[in-house]
Amino acid sequence: MDAVDILKICFRRWFVMLPILIGAAGVSYQLLQAQETTYTAAASYGLVQPRLSGTPGSGERNPLGTDDSALVGAALEAQLNSRETQQDLGSEGTRGWGPGEVENGSSYSVKIPQFETTYEVRAWGSDEEEVRDVVNRVVEAASGFADELQTRAGAPEAVRYEPFVLAPTQVDALPPTSGLKLVIAVMGVGTLVGAAWSIVADRILRRRRPGVSETHGAHADVPQPVGHEPTGQEQGRQEQGRQESRTAPRPTKMGRTAKSDKASSRPGRTAPAAAPPSKPGARPEPRQSLTRR
Repeated sequence: MDAVDILKICFRRWFVMLPILIGAAGVSYQLLQAQETTYTAAASYGLVQPRLSGTPGSGERNPLGTDDSALVGAALEAQLNSRETQQDLGSEGTRGWGPGEVENGSSYSVKIPQFETTYEVRAWGSDEEEVRDVVNRVVEAASGFADELQTRAGAPEAVRYEPFVLAPTQVDALPPTSGLKLVIAVMGVGTLVGAAWSIVADRILRRRRPGVSETHGAHADVPQPVGHEPTGQEQGRQEQGRQESRTAPRPTKMGRTAKSDKASSRPGRTAPAAAPPSKPGARPEPRQSLTRR
């Protein structure tokens, strides 16, 4: 079965193919209507420490890091990403993961992007102002959380790290999925499903049709219904079939076959002439025995 045969079946079983195509078109329309523009807002910050005049004494050292802010930054990142803080600063209409990322149930994300040293706050959602407000709230709350963490560690105020905004909040619109590609994909799937069901329906309907019996011989007796009287032509065909079955050569033993060959090769004996074909409806003539002249 090639593509042309499948196409013929689809046209022949259009009552199966057409509803499936209409359903695929409806699904495509619904998906196009459900498409929404996704917005993402992002801001970045870093941790800075005031520069002290001279060498700080032992009482002015920051327990969370004197020359490196990695520990302070990790503690602040964990605090901002905690579930309690997410509920306070986040929103129900925003999320903390983008397209292709694993869903984690967050309202925003705070992390260090790959090959960078600054922290990034990002949120996704369908409302431009909502994602902007969430990112702004997180950046503003970062200073208070950083001060609280260093206070609990006993760091002097003069050597505490403070978040510094490096890039203000920016909102970008992510392009939606192409409508044409979406329609082509859905209609393609619908066409394949419709073709498969059309082939199945065609085979089922063909099996339900009554089959025509075929005879294996040209003069085989055809069974007649009860009460049917055969005509003269039918009787002639049946008689001819019986006659041919009688005159057909039968297998003989090797000895008899050789003897008959010798008898046929003797002079003075001739083989009987072949009988002419009998007419339909005529009685078969009796076979004549071989006579010696």
